[in-house]
Amino acid sequence: MVYGMPDKAMYIYGVTGTNGKTTTSYLLASILEQAHGKEKVGMLTTVAFRVAGEEEINETKMTTLPSKKIFSYLKKMQQKGVTHVVLETTSHALDQNRFAGILFDGAIILNIAREHLDYHKTMEQYAAAKEKIVKFLKKDAPLVGKQDDEYVRKIMDRAEKNSVRVVRMTQEIIAGTNTPLAGSINKENAAAASMLARAVEISEEYISTGIEAVKLVPGRMERLTHHLRSESYSGQASNESFDIIIDYAVTPDALERLYSDLKKDINTKRILATLSAAGLRDRGKRPEMAKVVAKYADKIVVTQEDPWTESEEQIYSDLEKGLPLPLFKGELEGVGEKRIVVQWQRIPDRREAISNLLHDAKPGDVVVCTGKGAERGMGIGKDIIPWNEREIVEEILRSL
Repeated sequence: MVYGMPDKAMYIYGVTGTNGKTTTSYLLASILEQAHGKEKVGMLTTVAFRVAGEEEINETKMTTLPSKKIFSYLKKMQQKGVTHVVLETTSHALDQNRFAGILFDGAIILNIAREHLDYHKTMEQYAAAKEKIVKFLKKDAPLVGKQDDEYVRKIMDRAEKNSVRVVRMTQEIIAGTNTPLAGSINKENAAAASMLARAVEISEEYISTGIEAVKLVPGRMERLTHHLRSESYSGQASNESFDIIIDYAVTPDALERLYSDLKKDINTKRILATLSAAGLRDRGKRPEMAKVVAKYADKIVVTQEDPWTESEEQIYSDLEKGLPLPLFKGELEGVGEKRIVVQWQRIPDRREAISNLLHDAKPGDVVVCTGKGAERGMGIGKDIIPWNEREIVEEILRSL
């Protein structure tokens, strides 16, 4: 091989699942850095590539790189003295055998929910692709999985029968896990990272300090606060604000978790949301995504997100099938029916769509931008144009 076998001198851990892979990878890498030092840890994720404490943004729009690129990074890590590596692992990569030649010293399967059925066709085939991570495990290497996820539980049951060391993540364990990261799904991510670390005999001190060190994962439940200065009735200056959430959520399950958490916050007045879907991907999930957002949001703007070469009209139409009729407060839908009060409109230009929501936001509101997260580009046609959601939000806020 061009790059030799750099993985043989390293401990390598794989993280897969529909939602939460990037955050869990960051958490596990942080624990490993506490235990072994930053210079000894590498990480390849959707957001960034980390080599011995140095980080570069992942601008490829790929979560798991092609096999040759994976080995090129492993070789670079080896040359820098890295001994422990975290690989974010997709179903596509597992199905396409991009990890051929690598054996994992531990793995995590977080959850399996609808995604990538444009490629895998059925949930059973999608789950089977995820299950291939078991074949990459070294003998006696631990497999951590979520016990109350039906697909994951079945994978663990089969693995256990084949003498794989299975570590089951229960709701009790999740509930007892603490993390500075917001959101219920991040308790699961932190629990999974902690359990794998524990299974490979990392001390509780390093686990707790590693989890505590991760205050933010770019584009994952990333919160910005915009302060509005106004005059009160008494003539005194008052500071009020609204929040903006930037998140990568691109599945019905991820959106449900995100919005249900936001709705539980009693201080939230209104939720104003973007709604979008990538082109050339599973069309069947689009109406389901819209139904979830409509269940929680007070206002929705349907907009652009990596259409690639698919018709944008097709994408918007698929999404809008899951939305209620565009009626407004005070209007009635049917007779004797409880209507869903949600305003929505279509604004294809994403910058304009976000601007519309930010200009409408009032104190106590939350503006939610999903689908792009920390990505640095948007796929339009066959090109990738520069796109940084946080920077664009900040530019618009400065103009308010």
